[in-house]
Amino acid sequence: MNIVSIFLQTLVGGIGIGSLYALVALGYAMIYRSMGLVNFAHGSIYMIGTYFGIIWYRGMVMGLQVPYPIAFVIGILLTAGLGLILERIFRPLAHLDLMLMLLGTIGLGYVLDNLAVIIWGAEGFAVKSPLPNEPIVIGGVALLPQMLLLISVSAVLMIGLNVFLSKAKIGKAMRAAAADRETASAMGIPVNTTNAWVFAIGGGLAAAAGILAAPIVYVNPAMSGPVGLKGFAAFILGGAGSIPGAIVGGLVFGLLEAISAGFISSAYTKGIAFVVMIIVLMFKPGGIVGEVTVDKV
Repeated sequence: MNIVSIFLQTLVGGIGIGSLYALVALGYAMIYRSMGLVNFAHGSIYMIGTYFGIIWYRGMVMGLQVPYPIAFVIGILLTAGLGLILERIFRPLAHLDLMLMLLGTIGLGYVLDNLAVIIWGAEGFAVKSPLPNEPIVIGGVALLPQMLLLISVSAVLMIGLNVFLSKAKIGKAMRAAAADRETASAMGIPVNTTNAWVFAIGGGLAAAAGILAAPIVYVNPAMSGPVGLKGFAAFILGGAGSIPGAIVGGLVFGLLEAISAGFISSAYTKGIAFVVMIIVLMFKPGGIVGEVTVDKV
């Protein structure tokens, strides 16, 4: 395999893992835009959402095994429902000190992580891909079908989210509420409803990311920490509060990890990506996109 093929294969892998980070980062960005809150429980929501889908695919619910696409939809819907429940929990706290809410999200993350251990165990499991394991070779570049599925479905979800926010009535209401909560409320926009949609969509996207990546990674309760942290880093790198920034940040972070692992050393993968993030923020404190819509916590 020549250097060009190696680079292209590394590029595809980076886009794949970057798509995962981008979907998780979108949840951070949407909640931050809506409430000015960094939801540090979002990594745990990603992990729970992965389980919500994969347990159906593996026949862990009353022995009932369903096809992967159906399990994918079930996982998204269940996690969206979890998002609605969490929004109801945070709603009475919306007028309290944001630092208390921030600490509350950290505590909630611990609760969700421990619930996962109690319900499904701490050991975890590998997930068989619904697609053939044989790589697709194009121009000397070997591409895993599951990785291509992750990239393509993630792209559809990201495009769909942008269309929803710009065209749908509730999407426009969500944008208005994020821009100015008080003015939107005075104009009759149901801010509590838009917040509920934000939590539901953010949870659904996180679940989609986890279920798509499950055959590539190892599923266990501890997966919440690393992906949650990298999703948060992508959210900051792209520009806190920016939907396009979350996507760009996720892809850039994934590419940095893949390129550093492929051409430098996998031992420095995490460090290099975070160092580059810090350098970018030194010159562009607002992130790559640099959109700031609410006060930071």
